Amino acid sequence: MCSIFGVGLFKDHKLGDSDTLIGTMSRLLKEAEVGGHSASGISIMREKTVHVLRRPMASSALIETEEYADFMTDNVDVEAEKNPLMSIIGHCRMPTKGSVANNLNNHPVVIDNIIGVHNGHIGNDDELFESFRKVITRKAQVDTEIIFQLINHFTQSPKSRTVDAIQTAAPYLLGSYACGMQNTRHPFNLYLFRHSNPIKILFYPKMGLVFFATREHFITRAWEDFADVDGDDAEVIDLIDDQGIVFNLWNHTSCKFIFRNSRKARELGKHAG
Repeated sequence: MCSIFGVGLFKDHKLGDSDTLIGTMSRLLKEAEVGGHSASGISIMREKTVHVLRRPMASSALIETEEYADFMTDNVDVEAEKNPLMSIIGHCRMPTKGSVANNLNNHPVVIDNIIGVHNGHIGNDDELFESFRKVITRKAQVDTEIIFQLINHFTQSPKSRTVDAIQTAAPYLLGSYACGMQNTRHPFNLYLFRHSNPIKILFYPKMGLVFFATREHFITRAWEDFADVDGDDAEVIDLIDDQGIVFNLWNHTSCKFIFRNSRKARELGKHAG
């Protein structure tokens, strides 16, 4: 079982110290390592740029590297005005398919404009890659890839929203998943969705921050170690099974959405190509 985690920063958030956020994310990486220590990674989404670091090593080892320190220092700037920081997603991996030696198997998974992290296991990825072989080219071996390949594919339809693409992709998937996702075409949005596996979401309204993780205590231990949250009680946002939520970090809005589960995945997969 892997672990996922991340944070969204709403416009005009009250976090004025980059070191606090760097420390929080580093602690989240360490807490999340309980879910997997074979590989780890992080994606930082800004308004105009995205930067991804993923390596075949435990998160506790990654955060001690000079590469990680430089990556965070270069890309975490909570006071930037021309290219503001919007969201960060991360992952600690326990591999079920695909060697960590091939970094394309590690998370965050990058498929064109889509960057995603996944906790769970997809059992029909090979079947789906075969069914969609005319429109999707597999990059690695990890089962996770099919989730974000399908979403990326369905976003290519005219006028298709990212939420529409998630709802269209979900019924094809057999297995379990809890996902955090970014889209460079919509950098102000943070997407979370789940089937069978949990996502814990905590919103700190006074600070203007929303955190998510596989387990709630990953968040509380990490955030409360580095910030004064007295008087800013977290609001718990629950997602039921087969439900997602998109946060518009610029407009301070959120919208939940539902999708069909995977009961019809085999039938749909046969007619995909």
